[in-house]
Amino acid sequence: MQAAKLPFSAGLQWVQRAFSLFRKQPLALLALTFIINFVSQILIVLPLIGLPLFIVSIPISSLIIVSACRSIEASNKVIPAEWVMHLKKPDVIRRLALVGFLYASVFLLITFLTIYPTISALSDEDMQKITRLFTDPQYSLGINDIPTFSVSIAQYVLGPAFIFLASLTFWHVPQLIGWENMSVKKALFFSLVASWRNKLAFIVYFSIWAILIYVGRYLLADLLLMMGLPIVVVAAIAQIVMVIIVTSMYCGFYSSYVAIFGSPGIRTV
Repeated sequence: MQAAKLPFSAGLQWVQRAFSLFRKQPLALLALTFIINFVSQILIVLPLIGLPLFIVSIPISSLIIVSACRSIEASNKVIPAEWVMHLKKPDVIRRLALVGFLYASVFLLITFLTIYPTISALSDEDMQKITRLFTDPQYSLGINDIPTFSVSIAQYVLGPAFIFLASLTFWHVPQLIGWENMSVKKALFFSLVASWRNKLAFIVYFSIWAILIYVGRYLLADLLLMMGLPIVVVAAIAQIVMVIIVTSMYCGFYSSYVAIFGSPGIRTV
């Protein structure tokens, strides 16, 4: 399959198409997002098996959401059976589970590489304070006791760069496995190559979502408070706006895939 190389302005078009797709079936997509987030919260708090199941569920949830977007765009109808039909293919769930663990491992490694220089620069006394803070519920740090964390310019640059590269690598993997029946290695390769060819568009795409999240979470609330609205009303409005933004972000997985690889048809299993 051939991946298109698009101009940087495509990132804006992906966001616009994501919101357009959301407007077709907002209630269905909001309900699906709520269900997935609710199940994820339950998995996180389960002892022992909760975290592994949550990690496995990440790419599976992604495939369900983009399949819902594809179904809605193709027929403008809510057809739940089409959302999960690709999970019935042989070996798809196992491959998606493997992707989930690879995803978690990569981001844990990035986190370690990013914060290790800061942690290693702390004195033994500071490390004892931090350890006690996490192990002793009665212990609290005073203002003068807070350790001084040193973050280099390299950490500010390399951290986001590693995250960006990892995001591109995994961005299309659930769709390539579920829709195109690729192996994990092949899906990772295709996703990285296709996304890297459109890295400028992805920079624009991620930047727009970052701005929208900042506006929805902070600036909007400040503006409404300045208008004199009660804080309860402001919190409710801000929450609704954020839910819409997050759900539309999920639609962006589909809009970016379609723009790069073409629109996949509804295929039966």
